[in-house]
Amino acid sequence: MQPYRRLRIAFVADTFDSAIAGGVRSALRFVQALRERHDVTVVAAGAQGDGTLALPAFYLPLVGRLMRENGFVFAVPRRRTLEALFRRVDVVHVQFPFWLGLRAAGIANAVGAPLVSAFHVQPENLLYNVGLRSARLVDWTYRLFLSRLFDRSAAVVCPSPFALEELRVHGLRAPAEVISNGIPPGFGPTPMERHERHRGKLLIVASGRLAREKRLDVTVEGVRRSRHADRIQLVVTGRGPEEEALRRRAATLPVPAEVGFVSEDELRRLLVTADLLVHASEVELEGMAVLEALACGTPALVARAPHSAARQFAVSEEFLFEPGDPSDLARRLDLLLDAPERLREARARCLALAAGFRFEDSVRRLEALYLRVARGSAVAG
Repeated sequence: MQPYRRLRIAFVADTFDSAIAGGVRSALRFVQALRERHDVTVVAAGAQGDGTLALPAFYLPLVGRLMRENGFVFAVPRRRTLEALFRRVDVVHVQFPFWLGLRAAGIANAVGAPLVSAFHVQPENLLYNVGLRSARLVDWTYRLFLSRLFDRSAAVVCPSPFALEELRVHGLRAPAEVISNGIPPGFGPTPMERHERHRGKLLIVASGRLAREKRLDVTVEGVRRSRHADRIQLVVTGRGPEEEALRRRAATLPVPAEVGFVSEDELRRLLVTADLLVHASEVELEGMAVLEALACGTPALVARAPHSAARQFAVSEEFLFEPGDPSDLARRLDLLLDAPERLREARARCLALAAGFRFEDSVRRLEALYLRVARGSAVAG
């Protein structure tokens, strides 16, 4: 669908310059693509450059260090500033359900600016990171998000069918649409050579934010219990609050794991040349790390976690393991590594699955949603 006019979009996201948080990286990619056809003003803490509106930044007491390590900062909403901007735009997009996003939703409603909100933060993300596992707190947080943001929206964007169902189960009334984060350009099965230090080994990659809910402790212990542990080179890419603890644990493997942030080019090389990606995360609204691996033709062994959408990317049952269970992970690893032909056969299925998640398609679907909302047309769902 081609736009009937160039839209003016206010894109509200507390943080816009982090390479750690998936929702922030997704925001950056979508804004860059949308700016090719529309005028986008980013509203964020300390935003810099043309097309940005900078707000004061702050960290919450007691968890400021954790926020920094997760690559996230909150923005202080300024009512007059937001009102003035929202009166000039065709659509307001809220990326995160925090103080800025909740205030922005109320202001957009008050001035009559069409509101689109995105579901990129599960309550479990927030609570697991501070060591809390409470169904009551999860339900309370969902009610807050729904009443103050999602149900005030003309449309809600969910990155997966799982994410949409989670909102509906908790009482979502607003229209919603599934639009994947998509596979960014550049991730594909381009022939590459392994690093020399990885040759002759079984290369397993784990990628993403190094946080509690990602259960990288399970990944390391699963590798340790594998019969192939003395041949496995585990590479864990990313940053986050669990990095130092993970380094200490990973250094005790028969082949010490590599842990740390890598460039996007280096990540592509690792994914293209890896034998397998392991994704033990218990909380995912889509699973961008798994999508990127599939696009490179690398199968993913994924936790069958009830609060994770990433299990949708397992190409068959043999690529699923029980969440939080390193022994079951080791068993699945051994079955796959004992039969390398299964991994080779899975590569074609990975590429076929990834073909349905092109980033360009996601951008066009989001653009079409904005256009319907700006027109005042009904949004399906």
